[in-house]
Amino acid sequence: MSNERKVWWKIPVIIALVLTMTGVLVGSSIALARQEIVINVDGKELRHKTLKGTVAAALDEAGVELSDQDQVTPDLREKVKRGMVVDVERAFPVRLVADGKETTVYTVCTPVESVLKLASLTLGEHDRVSPELHSQVEPGTEINVIRVTEETVKEQFAIPAATERKSDSSLLKGQQKVLREGSPGDGERQINIVYEDGKEVARKTVLEKVIQPPVSRVVAYGTTSSVSRGGQNLRFKKSLRLRATAYGPSTGKYTATGQQVKHGVVAVDPRVIPLWSRLYIDGYGYGRALDVGGAIKGNTIDLFFQSDAECWKWGSRYVTVYILE
Repeated sequence: MSNERKVWWKIPVIIALVLTMTGVLVGSSIALARQEIVINVDGKELRHKTLKGTVAAALDEAGVELSDQDQVTPDLREKVKRGMVVDVERAFPVRLVADGKETTVYTVCTPVESVLKLASLTLGEHDRVSPELHSQVEPGTEINVIRVTEETVKEQFAIPAATERKSDSSLLKGQQKVLREGSPGDGERQINIVYEDGKEVARKTVLEKVIQPPVSRVVAYGTTSSVSRGGQNLRFKKSLRLRATAYGPSTGKYTATGQQVKHGVVAVDPRVIPLWSRLYIDGYGYGRALDVGGAIKGNTIDLFFQSDAECWKWGSRYVTVYILE
């Protein structure tokens, strides 16, 4: 075999060796170019080697799917660096109740205020939020927005008339006379009303003024506590103007207090005249409150007479009754 043939026989071998060495070198270069990063996601730590240039591409290559609300640190546009730690925080649903509606916002752990911004929800000056704006949301959190509005209204009101009392010695004790009828006045008040979600929860008067002052009612009351009857001077605690009727023996022999009926027994309403009170009744004489009756209510008394004829003669009339001392 000639030397020339020996040389041509070795060329394919040399080419194969060169290609093999090139492949080894390229493969080694690629292996050395791969950068390992640590991905923390869903409670797991993944170690991933990649040639990708950005965090977003590396995560996609590693099969980590992301939602728009998931938060990745560092930023998805950040360049991959050897030994980089990538944290993926999954978004979770937060229930938001506002303006009579319920919506669901997906977010990571963040202040309530940030969730409201995500939902494009603005707050009024007096609106209340629960939990508070600086509170951190977490899975299961429900945010309630209470719309608080205020308004000031004007309201008319009546001012009651006061009563002035003046002593009058020309009147008997227990008697009174109206000297002037009073009249109510007019007032106006400004009221601040607070509404929560359209319902009134509080109101407060912030200003009140008199438009027309009231006119006082003036009443004279008697101070005279003695009268002369039948030549005798009677001292009394109180005088009353009452309607007096009559009853006789046919109604029974004994009073409600257990006393035997006789002239001078008077049936009364104990709320007006206490039982056992000593009385003097104009046109009848002395008496005592010893009986009651179903028909004797309020300013009415019933006088006992010895006969039905006397009862008919008396009838029913208004008299002055003195409760004696």
